[in-house]
Amino acid sequence: MAIAGVRQHGWLFRYLAREWRALGVGGAAMAARAGVLLMLPWPLKFIIDNVIFRRPLSPWLLTWLPDPISHRLELLNVLGVIMLGLGLADALLVYLGNRLLLDAGQRVVFAVSADLFAHLQRLSLEFHRRHRGGELMVRLNGDVRQLQDLVASVGIDLLPHTLTILGLAVVMLVIDWRYALIALSVTPVLIFIAHHYAGRLRSALRRVRRHEGTLSGLAQEIMAALPVVQSFAREEHENRRFTEQAGKRLEASLEANGVQAQFTPAMNLAIAVASGAIAWYGAAQVVSGSLTPGQLLIFLAYLRSIATPARQFAKAGRILGRATVALERIGEYRAEQPSIADRPGAVHPRSCSGRITFCSVGFSYRPGEPILQDISFTLELGKTVALVGATGAGKSTIASLVPRFYDPTSGAVLLDGRDLCDLPLSFLRRQIALLLQEPVLFQATVWENIAYGREGAGRAEAIRAAQAVGIEDIILGLPGGFDAMVSERGQSLSGGQRQCISIARAMLRDAKIVILDEPSSSLDAASEERLMSALSRLVADRAALVIAHRLATVAAADLILVLDHGRIAERGTHKELLQASGVYAALWQAMRRKVEPPRLRLVAQ
Repeated sequence: MAIAGVRQHGWLFRYLAREWRALGVGGAAMAARAGVLLMLPWPLKFIIDNVIFRRPLSPWLLTWLPDPISHRLELLNVLGVIMLGLGLADALLVYLGNRLLLDAGQRVVFAVSADLFAHLQRLSLEFHRRHRGGELMVRLNGDVRQLQDLVASVGIDLLPHTLTILGLAVVMLVIDWRYALIALSVTPVLIFIAHHYAGRLRSALRRVRRHEGTLSGLAQEIMAALPVVQSFAREEHENRRFTEQAGKRLEASLEANGVQAQFTPAMNLAIAVASGAIAWYGAAQVVSGSLTPGQLLIFLAYLRSIATPARQFAKAGRILGRATVALERIGEYRAEQPSIADRPGAVHPRSCSGRITFCSVGFSYRPGEPILQDISFTLELGKTVALVGATGAGKSTIASLVPRFYDPTSGAVLLDGRDLCDLPLSFLRRQIALLLQEPVLFQATVWENIAYGREGAGRAEAIRAAQAVGIEDIILGLPGGFDAMVSERGQSLSGGQRQCISIARAMLRDAKIVILDEPSSSLDAASEERLMSALSRLVADRAALVIAHRLATVAAADLILVLDHGRIAERGTHKELLQASGVYAALWQAMRRKVEPPRLRLVAQ
């Protein structure tokens, strides 16, 4: 079991190995402190036996200490100085060990957190759709912080106290092995208590962390949907959901507290019983002359020294329990592998013409439930392919296969004749600009959000991109213009302003392929007219794949694919599909009964 645990958490030792100097020196300081703790009672032993009762010193000690018979006060002074020196040494070693171990723990936490964040970013969308964002944050922040407590607890508490107990056992056995065995008889009891409660505590804390992750994810979900919650007056409903989940966490926390509350008293009771028995036996030995009063003091002091680590072990039980659970939870995410990754030997082309080909593509999220079937078409530079159809027809799924958010379950998607799976992901995604129906903005300035489209781009490049798509005046109309600060998720901007920024960002990316998820569908007529003009400039001379929710916006597309339950039901130009008098024609006639929105104006080829 122990070997399996070491293997399971072996990744942590690789991070600790990077801090071997700090951990080694800090551990040495704490080991030295254990030696100091061993020596602390001895000056008192000499004061009682040799200064007060004037017992003669061993001959070898007379070369180091004054004779208590003739220089009684001098011996007392020397012993006082030694006690002071031991106290100063203990304080210095505690400071040095604490500082080194805590700093090393911070650096380990930083490295683990950075690597875990990078690993989570590399995991495929399939993983992230299975896990709430709040749960990820709990593991990335809360669980990782537990590792610092683990380093500090092991180095600052467990290491010196364990060494102290071993040293105490050796010294007591040398003084009087019979008495030592009686004094140490409490140790197996303490180990049994610690082992018994540690398992129960770890199980309880595992449930606490699981409920904390679920609660955090729920809170994040509710806060993100707050406009919907308030508009439907569902605050009380969400309060009940939150309170119910918080109650589960509270119940698990109370259970963990109950185990912890039993742990410490059980340790203290065992120590108290042992202390009473040992004190009685030791006093009887002094009365019989088998022990000196100073030796009894050593035993009682050492017993007290054993009790202190035992209590520290009880206190550290919760820390170690939390850290063990945190290691398990972090290890679960570290063990996850991206379902979408570069194949060995992936070829990095020198150039890209932007030709996308779907060859009899099929796709399903779950076996036996096909989402796409036999999808074939070609998208070329300077051309636009539009995807239309009812909700759930497979439009977004087709678009998600181009940047390899998912891989086909059958058939293949090609870029310039090469299977996407044979290309490096970094190369493929640099060729694609993605515009979503709801643009994603970051809490930064407007120009920084635009510059996000290309690594290394600065303010000047962001402004030129906005000018290229003709929306510079819209941004300059903001308080602060390009330096205006965007709030979280762009809530400080209108829908049209957010889309303007995302269009300029896509232009700055200068990708060969543009994927548009009907970015104007939720805008008013005036804003839509302006944005359609900007989009027309963006898609000029690029390969554009457009997801259309309103047919009028893509009537000028070079190819329109009408999807029905994951299959291509019809294909052709707007004119050809109208002449066919099929599904598309019926949809078009139904739409014409409503107000016709502006169309996407494509540059003539």
